[in-house]
Amino acid sequence: MPGVLASRNRRRRADGAASRAPRGRTVLHGLGLLAILASLGWVGFQLDAWAASSPRLALRTVKVQGLHRSTEHELLRLAGVAPGMNLWSLDPGAVAQAMAAHPWVRSVEVTRELPDTLQLKVEERTPVALAALGELYVVDADGAPFKRVSAAEALDLPLLTGLTRESAEGDPSGTAARLREALAVADAYQRAFDGPRLSEVQLGEAGFELITTDGVRVVLGRDDVDGQLRRLRRVRDELQKRGLLASAIHLENRVRPGWVAVQVQPGAPAPRH
Repeated sequence: MPGVLASRNRRRRADGAASRAPRGRTVLHGLGLLAILASLGWVGFQLDAWAASSPRLALRTVKVQGLHRSTEHELLRLAGVAPGMNLWSLDPGAVAQAMAAHPWVRSVEVTRELPDTLQLKVEERTPVALAALGELYVVDADGAPFKRVSAAEALDLPLLTGLTRESAEGDPSGTAARLREALAVADAYQRAFDGPRLSEVQLGEAGFELITTDGVRVVLGRDDVDGQLRRLRRVRDELQKRGLLASAIHLENRVRPGWVAVQVQPGAPAPRH
């Protein structure tokens, strides 16, 4: 019996030693991996510190695409970027965000081209109209009045009127929606007619008043603008046949949508478009 017990104890000790051996190897393996990772982290830290101070990574060249109204100097000044700065330390996202504060800039894509070049791909806003909101503002296709008009800017664009600065400041999204309505009407007119061009689009509660470059007022309702413009073409053709020139054409009759009221300039010759 004592021999049997001794044999069992020897087997337990052998099994315990066998089970501890893989665990020991696992612990050693894990410690080895940690040591490698720590070494890699230290090397990465040293490389980052070297790159952040290396004169080899100083900014020397800026390549810019898409500039028409903004300038490279203005964008770099907004972002606080100057030649000689360490390119590795520049944050492309922060640079792009700072440059997007320029009123003409819709978005900027910033790319670092190591060792010394910064690439800027700029998308500028496209001006489509001017809006009278206390002062004159440039409006883009989204209906956003994005900047005041400066005296140095020559912008031959239709003028949008009928809104106030108070409405624009109190309800920017509503103002943009109304301006988009006016832009849609102006676009429909320009698609339908080669001339005369639009000078002004006045927004009213019930519709729109278009003023052409020859001084004729065209009053439209808000519904079925394309249908009203087709009637306008027929009216113009008829006036031209009769040798008459209108000073105002009303197409906004809600009760009788097909009716048109024309105010004719007495004694004026008909235009030849």
